[in-house]
Amino acid sequence: MNDKFSWKRFGLFVRAELSGECRSLLLTLGGFVVFCIVMYMLWNVKVIFGGGQVGYNGGLSYVTSRFFVLVGMGFIVYFNLSGSFKRYFSKGRASAALMLPAARSEKFLYALLLNLVAIPLVLIALALLNDVMWAGLLGFDNICRALSSFFARVHTPAEEMLISAWSVTANLVSTFSGMAFFFLGAVVFRRYHFLLTVLASFILSIPSFVYVQYTAMTDPVVLRDFILWLGSDAGVGTIMACGVFFTFLWIFVAWRRFSTLQITR
Repeated sequence: MNDKFSWKRFGLFVRAELSGECRSLLLTLGGFVVFCIVMYMLWNVKVIFGGGQVGYNGGLSYVTSRFFVLVGMGFIVYFNLSGSFKRYFSKGRASAALMLPAARSEKFLYALLLNLVAIPLVLIALALLNDVMWAGLLGFDNICRALSSFFARVHTPAEEMLISAWSVTANLVSTFSGMAFFFLGAVVFRRYHFLLTVLASFILSIPSFVYVQYTAMTDPVVLRDFILWLGSDAGVGTIMACGVFFTFLWIFVAWRRFSTLQITR
């Protein structure tokens, strides 16, 4: 088929694909909702059944439940990204998938929007709704005080501002770049997409780990200055620029790889 992109055909392709994947998507999202509810229940049993206050241990239970939900959401997002093109490497499905009446650019854009944008946003929305629900059940005012109490014990006000700036800017961009890398791994590796992508990311991270360990042992002052620089405007801007660059690079390489895929024999 001619690879000329058509929005009309893309819309028909998306509708057909979503109708076919509706069940698996609903199972994934439903499983995540159950996971969120269980995590909040397990870490707030005393509050729910004992009548205690949500801040009875400095807000640790509420913060911990959020942490585990975040970890679970991250695993689902990255695992799902690493399987974005798995059917194109399946001997039983590759021929049918590649011969679908849609251009390769349309198939690639669908996988990109679904796995890199739509599913993460839906999971974030579900996590936020779950959090709001538990805020109402446990007492929203108490939760706010618990969170403030917890972070006040861990960080000074100056450090809270640094962490907030990091989270809102560089951390989000870097996370999206990492997601794009797993999207690339989905089309580069023919088998064990998730495990091999994790291994590849670990190998690529070794030089930075070695540098940090070496600097910490030989000149900790340089390491401290470097960490402080990362929290400065110049450091955050550099991290954001690198994140944007690598995001587009991984997506471009993924497209180049996908555009040359051959039918599996």
